[in-house]
Amino acid sequence: MVDSLKRILLGRPLKTREHQHVQIGIFRGMAVMTPDALSSVAYATDQMEIVLALIIGAGAASQYVTNVLGYSMLGTFIIAVLAFLLYLAYRNIIRHYPKGGGAYAIGLNDLGRFWGLSAASTLIVGYTLTVAVSIAAAIDAIGPVVPFIGHHKLWFNILLTLIIMVINLRGTGESATVFVPFTYAFIASIFLIGIAAVVNALMHPEQVHLPTLSGMAAVKGMTLFLFLKMFASGCSALTGVEAVSNSVPVFREPSVKRAQRLLLLLVLTLSTMFIIVSGVAMMHGLTYNPEVPLINQEAMTLFGTHGFGYVITVLISVSTMCILAIAANTAFTGCPALWSSMARDGFMPRWILHKGGRLVYSNGILFLTFISLLLTIAFDAKVSRLIPLYAVSVFYTFTVSQLGMVVRLFRERGKNWIGAAAGSIFGLIMTATACLIFGITRFRDGAWLVIVCVPLMVFAFNKIKNHYECVRAELKYDFSEPFTLEEPGLTIVPIASVNKASVAALKYAASHFENVIAVHVVTGDTEEAMQEATRKIEADWERLNSGIRLVVIHSQYRSVARRLQRFVEFELERYKPENVTIVIPHFLTAKWWHALLHNKTATYLIAWLVFNKHVKVITVPYQLHR
Repeated sequence: MVDSLKRILLGRPLKTREHQHVQIGIFRGMAVMTPDALSSVAYATDQMEIVLALIIGAGAASQYVTNVLGYSMLGTFIIAVLAFLLYLAYRNIIRHYPKGGGAYAIGLNDLGRFWGLSAASTLIVGYTLTVAVSIAAAIDAIGPVVPFIGHHKLWFNILLTLIIMVINLRGTGESATVFVPFTYAFIASIFLIGIAAVVNALMHPEQVHLPTLSGMAAVKGMTLFLFLKMFASGCSALTGVEAVSNSVPVFREPSVKRAQRLLLLLVLTLSTMFIIVSGVAMMHGLTYNPEVPLINQEAMTLFGTHGFGYVITVLISVSTMCILAIAANTAFTGCPALWSSMARDGFMPRWILHKGGRLVYSNGILFLTFISLLLTIAFDAKVSRLIPLYAVSVFYTFTVSQLGMVVRLFRERGKNWIGAAAGSIFGLIMTATACLIFGITRFRDGAWLVIVCVPLMVFAFNKIKNHYECVRAELKYDFSEPFTLEEPGLTIVPIASVNKASVAALKYAASHFENVIAVHVVTGDTEEAMQEATRKIEADWERLNSGIRLVVIHSQYRSVARRLQRFVEFELERYKPENVTIVIPHFLTAKWWHALLHNKTATYLIAWLVFNKHVKVITVPYQLHR
């Protein structure tokens, strides 16, 4: 039943040699790894204009508004330059770390363990929030159109998260196929807005307003700190850029070249789209409106709200909603890949490395879903409460990657390293500035949580690493010791009665071990009842004629498990733990609810033996059929 349902939802299991079916090229890579970055275009300019709204007064002249928005255009161009610098940094990271890892890998290898683990921690926070924020934003976008969804936002957030999880569990290739139309539809929508804006400017130049240097200089209230705050808010357009460097093995060979080309294509596409959105808003004096995003405003301004133009406006709005929803897919690709890199280094549990039947990191996908749902429920799926946690984590990873490249360039000093180092230093200053401003201005809004969580996560990762190192050291065999067989020890078989399960355990013990004894604990409400039980077990034992010695113990406190424990402790005074074996009969019920009808003496005994006495424990199962 379970296997059939799993096959229906996830598809047939793939063999290891079929790995090419889950690897992707550049075309489908855009659908898997870039939605997070591309979707940020839908709100990055809005985030900048929220800051600029502080100096745009009600009823301000259109030319004054345009001059103010000129600063958002200036910030957009600087962010586009920063995007190119990030491309240069992550292109080198991809070349040096073809197994993935991104900022974590370069931080760990070029800066030290703390930098690598702190970058990984912030990346994990960012990826987790990507799922929660993206899906919450998509549900918010469709809520006003479909009131039923608007009234049950939390439940639909959970449902959409689970749907995207299932799509990713089917494999990278299939998730890419599903998301390709939505990704390219959004890209086409933004370029359509850009083309329409150019045509409109040529046909109706009187409707277009451009800022002037003198006009921008005359803007009152624009300070350096305000501009930097606006710049930091606009840098949200760069979220998700690092996902490509985290998932290099997902690409078909040559994976490094394909990842680098996709990264370049992403940066060029992202920068162009961001410039289009900011430029059209500036030319038409469109300001921040909490009810209507800028992209919707631009579509309505250029295509109208009637007839065929309205159809285009609606399609652009739908494509925006879809890209916001599937932005979560970037996290489902990048985060499990990052965790797998950390698990290979010993900083994450080994089960994260497991690939499921569809050759994806299924355990990582399930774990990411679990954490994201916890966040969604804790913050009631409210985007405004999740965003502050998001920004600081993203820009810290950018800062670590830029700092790592600066250190690597100064250490290697290869060809043209001075120019490359200068670019990385400029990028380092920009990303560190954005991170610092976000940390200060959004500290009370929730950024403090990231600052608190990251050191705790770094501590946890180090503890995991230390555990694996201790296990490896303790399990390492000393080949200088001669291989000798242990002396025959004692084998104990606890039995409740002479039945098929206990006899099966006795036969196993007698055929594999020399010194075997059976132990039976007698309980009863009276001495007479206990004597009668003793006579019965001894009579049954004599009829069995097994040749194995039976030890009958009376429990005055009516506790079978406690009496067996005392017997084992007594024997351990004569034998070393490694020379004592407990063979426990265990019957398996035909139906799950049948197990609720039986006591758990065997389970309690096994747990006590394994965790307290370190003796060898063997269970011999006997399957019941009715």
